[in-house]
Amino acid sequence: MRFEPTEIARLYGRSRVGVVVHKDLEAVYVNDAYAKMLGRRDVSDFMSDPDMRQYIPPSFHHEADKLSNSFQKSSGFHGWKKVYNIRTDGTPVWMEISDETVEWEGGNAVLTTAQMIDNGTTAMQVDHMLGRSFIGVMVHRNMTALYVNESFARLMGAKDVSAFMENPNILRFIPDENRPRAIRHVAAILSGERRGDRHRVRDILDDGSSVWRDLTDERILWYDGKPAILTTAHDVRDEVEMHQQLVRAKASLEQAVTEVIRMVPSAVAMLDAKLEVIHFNHEFSRLFGGETTDGSEPVFDISALHECCAEMMRNGHGHANIDEMQTPSGRLADIRMNMMDDGGVMVSATDITDHKHKEQMLDTLASTDALTRALNRRGFESAVSRLREIRHLKDKSWLFGLIVLDLDYFKDVNDTHGHAVGDRVLERVADTLRQALRDDDLVVRLGGEEFAVLLPSATAAVTKRIGERLSNMIREIRVPIDKSGTEYVNVTASFGATVGGEGRQKFIELSEAMKVADEAMYAAKDAGRDQLVFRFAGQEQDS
Repeated sequence: MRFEPTEIARLYGRSRVGVVVHKDLEAVYVNDAYAKMLGRRDVSDFMSDPDMRQYIPPSFHHEADKLSNSFQKSSGFHGWKKVYNIRTDGTPVWMEISDETVEWEGGNAVLTTAQMIDNGTTAMQVDHMLGRSFIGVMVHRNMTALYVNESFARLMGAKDVSAFMENPNILRFIPDENRPRAIRHVAAILSGERRGDRHRVRDILDDGSSVWRDLTDERILWYDGKPAILTTAHDVRDEVEMHQQLVRAKASLEQAVTEVIRMVPSAVAMLDAKLEVIHFNHEFSRLFGGETTDGSEPVFDISALHECCAEMMRNGHGHANIDEMQTPSGRLADIRMNMMDDGGVMVSATDITDHKHKEQMLDTLASTDALTRALNRRGFESAVSRLREIRHLKDKSWLFGLIVLDLDYFKDVNDTHGHAVGDRVLERVADTLRQALRDDDLVVRLGGEEFAVLLPSATAAVTKRIGERLSNMIREIRVPIDKSGTEYVNVTASFGATVGGEGRQKFIELSEAMKVADEAMYAAKDAGRDQLVFRFAGQEQDS
């Protein structure tokens, strides 16, 4: 694709999407949106020093040079990715960018589009979901706690959260010999070099006592825009103590095992060499046994464990794990099995059902806009990918209509009536879009007062008709501006629409359709606002 400076300025100069064209990481064109994302006053200020390396963290310079060189030597679109840059004032800015090779003044250059990401996990969200959980939860960075819930504070020997946060240094709990490995582990997760995993650790509390924890670590974006680690912790001291007691009491194994197993809060059972349950506690009965009303022994369904036990024995392994197993009770559990000297098997199970629900809630928060409950860009892309896969599994063509809308003069609403009224307007617009569309249509807030609607399988005619209907419905919205409810504010919107997918002898990707619809929306604004402009990809005239 060939661009001239005047052409790209016409296409992207006024866009809210940041656009920069660069050769060897030297900017040759930038629009005002991109300049301001990186902390520059305007385009002229940015182009006074066009070296883009100054905005890239030093540890990524080599990778950025390699990618830029590769893109300039290739052609076409190179996909989306998430990055962070450093503004001129030193603060980080998280962005979602796409790169495309274009022809520019007799050679190749890279056209990069960028939008800021503003959906980091906040302390309020984490505390709302996990503050009262029996699972210990901590958010930390560089071995310093940023947030803990009550369960975690008590697990680590503190009276409450306030007492724990008086000294948020968590390195003090790690034995000296384990600290270098722990520091490397945390740094690798923060940098994205490795994913968090489930592991067991032994910590030393301030009073000198020990605590054993099963941990999971996950990299998240904290409210300050920087990455942090979300750690969930289960207290497994009783399970560890049980194992230690079994070792010490080997001579009287039957009596010791029976007593200890019944005392352990985790699900624990002992199987004999025939893989029949001989000792168990109440929690194991809850997960694997049927209900009994006459006080008789429960009948266990452990068929799911038999195959794993048999394989463990055939391979001569002394232990095996099953993650996220569906138990007969309908609960999810992580299973650990260890061979005993007499051929029996020790089984422990941790109920993770509630933990998985919390993970799903976190994922929902990361995929939706907190104010309007519409999808954000991440959730939108994931949902579109699923819809496309479903269409292909059904051996059907992937077609879609796309509508982009931007509220007219929305800044005047905020300036005149305040952001609280503005927020209510955005909520009403999102509700109106959802109520007017089908269940499989997607509503996304692109940012600010800009929304998009994806209509699976919609033709151009259907897309136009739905766009006009949405325009009429938004025009009818009335939002009260005071408690009396006697004064209202109303809004209109400018609409840009197109179709994409596998139609019109050309496959139109979602990213290309978004550009076409966005340009059509700006054409609607230039034509006087409060109207819809429809364009096909490659079409110059409005329709």
